[in-house]
Amino acid sequence: MARFGASAAMLLCFKKEILEAARKANRMIVNVAVNETWADLKILVPYDQYRHQNGLEDLGEQIEAENPGVVIPPPSMKWMRLVSTIERQYQDGSLPRNAASVIFKVPGKLAAQKLLVEMWVAGNKFCALPYILDRADTLCSTCSKWGHSEFRCQQAAATCTICTGAHRTEEHRCEVAICGKVGKVCPHTEMKCPNCGGRHPAQDARCQAKRAAIEIARGRCANTYRPEVPTEQPRRPPRTPSTSEPDRVNWVPESTRDGPDWMEDPMEVTVNGMEPSGTAPPVAV
Repeated sequence: MARFGASAAMLLCFKKEILEAARKANRMIVNVAVNETWADLKILVPYDQYRHQNGLEDLGEQIEAENPGVVIPPPSMKWMRLVSTIERQYQDGSLPRNAASVIFKVPGKLAAQKLLVEMWVAGNKFCALPYILDRADTLCSTCSKWGHSEFRCQQAAATCTICTGAHRTEEHRCEVAICGKVGKVCPHTEMKCPNCGGRHPAQDARCQAKRAAIEIARGRCANTYRPEVPTEQPRRPPRTPSTSEPDRVNWVPESTRDGPDWMEDPMEVTVNGMEPSGTAPPVAV
């Protein structure tokens, strides 16, 4: 019922109503707060210490207790792999170093950067790493290719998503003195997609490679994309009137019966919502 453009502060005036409606969809929701960015991290922990039923809850409490300013929502703590797989490897002794990875969320980039520098759990210093789920629609910030993140990129040199230059996108700079934009597209930029070669950035919605990556991530198509190549439809030869037909019978050539030539291509029927100029060829009588 809120109007378009309502701020978070205005919506929080109806916090009770919003929370009741949200809990009908998901009982795990316990609070409503102002929108903020969450960062995903992962750590390697000894599995035998946290394999019990409330192990991950205890781990989250330990992280919050020994790292001031860090808040971890309980539902975000989970094992990176299936618990059944980890437990089976633990029982047969094949679990590497008897440790397993746990992923969790922290609010804000500042809290994430703090844990990446130093993180303490139960009096021990742990090494936290960023966790980015690699999917088909994940764009690498190093090579600007779809399908993986920069943490798993095998390319040493960077590639710009705007001009395919040998630099990172945030380092892209316009050479025009009166412009000088950095990391952004401007009218002076000669854009080139590093994936399909089109005259647009890699993140442009018109990019066929981006569309294909999204479709692959949704499981709707194969792991390749093919540019659309227009094919010419075969034309039937025009029918000639029979000599036995009387002169008073009118006939219409086959080409005009199926539509004039400029109507065969559906892309030429309308241009920006307007009909093409010109007239249809005359009908023979």
